[in-house]
Amino acid sequence: MIYMLDILTAIFAMATGFATSWVVVEIVRLAGWREPAARPKARGPVTLGADLVLAAIAGPRLLLVNGFENWRHGRMSLALYAVLALVAAGWSMCSGVVVLQVAFASGFFLA
Repeated sequence: MIYMLDILTAIFAMATGFATSWVVVEIVRLAGWREPAARPKARGPVTLGADLVLAAIAGPRLLLVNGFENWRHGRMSLALYAVLALVAAGWSMCSGVVVLQVAFASGFFLA
């Protein structure tokens, strides 16, 4: 049986994931991120790891925004955009759970 509290917790985790995604993308833009060049320079393992973490956190926002632009300009069907939105929702729920676990493990919510 699914309780209402479980559904609300899932929605809260999804909203946390989307909010984290939006905040990270805006911080990275303020820091001067630009589209990658055609032939990027050789990257070290630390830079590559940071890029992967950034992509994992910012992914739901990028999926929704880029999918909406493609649907609006007729390059994507509405059904495909709906599937894309569901993937973004699931992805943000997973990243939201990680963010909430880190927040609770930090001890700020135990007082």
